[in-house]
Amino acid sequence: MVIPLESSPPPGWGTRGIDLLLGAFPAGRLSEIIGPSSSGASSLLLALMARATATGGQVALVDGSDAFDPASAVASGADLSHMLWVKCGGRPGLAFRATDLLARCPGFAMVALDLGDLPLARRDAFPPSIGHRLQRAVEGSSAILVLRAPHRLAGSAAALAVSLRRLESRWIGLPRATRLAGLNSEARIFRSRIFPPGGCWLIEWQS
Repeated sequence: MVIPLESSPPPGWGTRGIDLLLGAFPAGRLSEIIGPSSSGASSLLLALMARATATGGQVALVDGSDAFDPASAVASGADLSHMLWVKCGGRPGLAFRATDLLARCPGFAMVALDLGDLPLARRDAFPPSIGHRLQRAVEGSSAILVLRAPHRLAGSAAALAVSLRRLESRWIGLPRATRLAGLNSEARIFRSRIFPPGGCWLIEWQS
């Protein structure tokens, strides 16, 4: 399991690091977290869920690829008693419909759609209008709506788009380093209604 340990914000943006990045996700708007496996994208999503449940908020997670690990979520600080987990069996069309429905339901502090590394070129993959439909679903609510995918899907409908990439992995063990100890990621803002695009964080995640 990886959890945020420390981060460095862009020059002039203060010293709050990861908290500043997590606070950039707006309520009542659609946001995107983009990045492949082992990029830190899943860890950022878990950090968001932990932040929401820490204050008693209810979180709905639509698990498009059935890859969610409850033990990892607990290690990240998430409270599972405040989470609804919807498994979609690798069917992106079903995951989209579930997210659209949950985003319209009152009472959630956060609704997240995690597609993992699902192939999105199949016939049942999301329509081109996915971003605008999800934005209309959450508009006017107090919920944060997050779409996590290996590449951008929401386009201009996303109020915030954060892309992550792995810079390096850290391994430990004797006589050979065979256990992953953590990784360093770069989180870059591609689109934001709050911060200017191009903002960049260097984040250290520890296993």
